[in-house]
Amino acid sequence: MNAIELLQNQHREVEKLFKAIEETDDASKKVSLFRELAANLVAHDGIERQIFYPECEEVMGLTERLGEALVEHGVVEFCLYEADEAIDRSEFEFKVKVLKELVQHHVGEEEKEFFPEVRKAFDEEKLESLGEELEDAFEEMKAEDYHEPLFTNLRQVLAGVLEPVPGEELGDGKPNKPKRSPARNHV
Repeated sequence: MNAIELLQNQHREVEKLFKAIEETDDASKKVSLFRELAANLVAHDGIERQIFYPECEEVMGLTERLGEALVEHGVVEFCLYEADEAIDRSEFEFKVKVLKELVQHHVGEEEKEFFPEVRKAFDEEKLESLGEELEDAFEEMKAEDYHEPLFTNLRQVLAGVLEPVPGEELGDGKPNKPKRSPARNHV
């Protein structure tokens, strides 16, 4: 399966999980479904931001659509964190609804605008090999607890990082600085 097909299949799975959350009245099942959703979203975010988007940037440059996608991922992560923190509170369902709307917006733009550009820029062989790499990484990330990668990514997003810095905690005294958005680098 090529990279775009894999990512689209993951989008459909997330849509099913949002629908299942909305349709159940069982609070414990809702939380269980949300945790499955969160694991999927964090792993999907990880493979896109750490593997897929950097490959796209290498081939296509930092296009407007790619830049927007990176920013949207940060917003989705923030809303996912907010919903996760609201489990067992009255605002949980509101936060999940907003998360769903943000994810739908991102997925719509990605599938209608960005993926067609990627198809033109990459040959099929590269998309196939990238799909295999993404699938392996997704399964590995999904098997882990989603909280730590979510918190790490969120700390980086809040610090103004456009692209993730894997394994780097902000403020931990490491000499490497996170890669910031071009606008932040020149301010």
